[in-house]
Amino acid sequence: MKHLMLSEQPDYSVPWRTVQYVDVRARARELGCDEPHGVALLPGNFATAPSRAELRYHEVASQVREAWRGVGLVDSGPGRKLYPKQVAASNGPDQDVPLAVFFGMDLPNVSARPVLDALSMVASVLTANRRVARTRDVRIDAIVERPSSAGYLCFEYFGNVHELVTLARPIGEIQDAGPNVREKEARKRRA
Repeated sequence: MKHLMLSEQPDYSVPWRTVQYVDVRARARELGCDEPHGVALLPGNFATAPSRAELRYHEVASQVREAWRGVGLVDSGPGRKLYPKQVAASNGPDQDVPLAVFFGMDLPNVSARPVLDALSMVASVLTANRRVARTRDVRIDAIVERPSSAGYLCFEYFGNVHELVTLARPIGEIQDAGPNVREKEARKRRA
């Protein structure tokens, strides 16, 4: 299986770009938050917020969490209990806070396709949301933990909500590299 490198362009058309992302676990410790693992919603301004009090979630975060629970996914993110001041209002100054979804290397085994399930539920919630449904274009940040402590990659998606699930393929390619990389490292140590 071919693995996607940062500088390569995929052979399929998806409206996203990849950028390096902050060390999620270190940033959570810095902010005094729980470290996410598996699948999690992160505040849209997680990388840039000056303090924990300034963290803001997309307005549909609680609905996404509910939809995830319906398919057996549990959000392991830092703000599992959302307070009104943490949710960006669609008509407020924080309205451009993206929905940020974290995919760690230790994804839950609730299904054979946890990434696809998570993205499908996000797309479903956004489609059902009247404000979002009026516009077909959405902004989603999909933060992916790379194998072997190689950091974090963010897919900044801006496009049609119905095509969001196409991110499952490149995210899966990064995640699938994990066992292969670990196996190669184990072979080197044994040799």
